[in-house]
Amino acid sequence: MARLLFTSRKFGSLADSVDQTARLNLAKFLNKQVQFMAQTHSNEIAVVDQQGTTPNADGLVTANKDIALAVRVADCLPLLLFSKQAVAAVHVGRKGLLNKVAVNAVKKMQELGASNIAGVVGPHICGKCYEVDAQMYADITKLHPATGGKQNHLNLYAGLVEQLSDLPLSNLDICTKEDLAYFSHRASGEAGRQVGVISL
Repeated sequence: MARLLFTSRKFGSLADSVDQTARLNLAKFLNKQVQFMAQTHSNEIAVVDQQGTTPNADGLVTANKDIALAVRVADCLPLLLFSKQAVAAVHVGRKGLLNKVAVNAVKKMQELGASNIAGVVGPHICGKCYEVDAQMYADITKLHPATGGKQNHLNLYAGLVEQLSDLPLSNLDICTKEDLAYFSHRASGEAGRQVGVISL
């Protein structure tokens, strides 16, 4: 059975930095190696057989029980996917929704033999708080109608549910902009990041 967790500001920032204290504490807490990725809002998915260099990707997939996968976020959606055979950690922002990074992650899991895949989304900016300009709102809601709601505000979680309609998804319903316990780029422009972590 998969194990997963989401950190908060209290755990410390896990953004790329010289200070690796929080990362080391996370590995110690999990008693597992933790694989991170260099996230660039792409649709690239890396399959991790063993911990190694940091891949340029926005999704990690593994069937190795000795490795935990981490996704860094402030306001984007930290999507953790799980099955008996494999798990994934996926970075889903506005661009990630458009380029179907989550769909790609599901396909990679299935290539590893995963079935009955489900997912959970951790703290992220909610549809009431994620304001964009009018043109961007029009462009994205045209492609993903479910993201629409409050004028010029995008609900990325609703868009993800629509995109992964065959999978059961759950949402922790914690808004990073509203809840001071979490890092939020939109709220204060800070560089701190929390993570979602998953392992078999």
